[in-house]
Amino acid sequence: MTGCVAYSRVMNETSYMTPTLRPYRPQDLGQILDLWQREEAAPRADGLSVDQKVDLLGSEDSVSFVAQADERVVGVALAVVSGVIAWIYSVSIDHDQDRCEDIARRLLEEVEVVLAEKGARKLAATAASDGILRNALKARGYEETKLELMHRDVSAAVATPAALAELGGRMIDPNLWDELKGMDDVKEIIERRVILPLAEPDLAARHSVSPPRAIVLFGPPGTGKTTFAKGIASRLEWPFIEVQPAELAGEGAERQAKLLAHAFDLVLELEAAVVFVDEVEDLASERDADRKVNTSVTNEFLKQIPRFREAPHHLLVCATNAIGGLDGAFLRPGRFDYVLPAGPPDAEARRAIWTRYVSEITDEDIDIDLLVEATELFTPADIEFSADKAAQRAFEREHFDESSGRATTREFLFAIKRTRPSLTEEAIETFRKETKTFARD
Repeated sequence: MTGCVAYSRVMNETSYMTPTLRPYRPQDLGQILDLWQREEAAPRADGLSVDQKVDLLGSEDSVSFVAQADERVVGVALAVVSGVIAWIYSVSIDHDQDRCEDIARRLLEEVEVVLAEKGARKLAATAASDGILRNALKARGYEETKLELMHRDVSAAVATPAALAELGGRMIDPNLWDELKGMDDVKEIIERRVILPLAEPDLAARHSVSPPRAIVLFGPPGTGKTTFAKGIASRLEWPFIEVQPAELAGEGAERQAKLLAHAFDLVLELEAAVVFVDEVEDLASERDADRKVNTSVTNEFLKQIPRFREAPHHLLVCATNAIGGLDGAFLRPGRFDYVLPAGPPDAEARRAIWTRYVSEITDEDIDIDLLVEATELFTPADIEFSADKAAQRAFEREHFDESSGRATTREFLFAIKRTRPSLTEEAIETFRKETKTFARD
């Protein structure tokens, strides 16, 4: 608003038309949008996008007034009251208007009256370090504070609890992705190829990058495929919904297909979602292989994938321990954007995982290198199990033997020896071959 025309001293008082102030009406929206879009080029203290302001205008708790001159909206004030606190989010004035501060003060006055009637006992507003709004706020008695405004965006994709409950879905802790330790190579690929194009669609579009709609994670059991899928939902702040093929068994072929179609109908009604299908080989094994699920269910599943590809805020993540047994047509690029290996943790990854668990369990000096060397065939799940076992042994030692002190290297090694590794040399070699044959990143 700093570009408003200054009131001319030589202008005849009668040449200035005082704008009429009145409550906002839906038919004002077009002119208000024009005003806000022109204002976009100037720095704004409110931190809100035009879309967010439009949402506020339609809120039941909003209080909005416009200034009108010659049938044209030349100013708008937008506020929201919550309990005894009211927040004045925006006061925008047409830059070509005379007496901008006067219009802003009058808009503030009208808004304040209604806010008080709605029960507000404290008013708050943000304003740039200089400019019309700041002067108008001062004229209305607003005092500066030393509080620092902190804010963050909330994902527009957050679904209602009822919808998530029906699908058995949930929101994942937004810190999960950052807390994933080890497997950094896989994590970096997922971050770059999958998460970033979905999290920054405008930047992706600028570079003609198509955000992924469906991916496959493959690798031996216990290598973190489910955790990575949850991590994607965590990073995007999208609901996480798991579809388990085994739960469809026993319902009859026709019923199974209908249940699957209904589940995907509900998912696609949400604004966004990460849908995880574990053990997808049960849905899409080779045509001549024994199946746990009828082929009609497989066909229904294949019909749903193109629907995901048309939904801008949905990601399908399929996981399998037996990628070599999947139908070749299932994995074609037209269906899945990436086929990503999630393999056994190497020594560096095991060190990162052990360091995380050791720091949580004990303050003793632990020989991490020894633990890494002793767990060559361990998956992340195996390491977690043995770490828990070491903590339990230290707990029992202190209880029964009255020997104080938390878990030591000796107790970690004891737990490792009593943990059966999930991997074998043969399984690792098979994974390496499958990576060369199937991986697509």
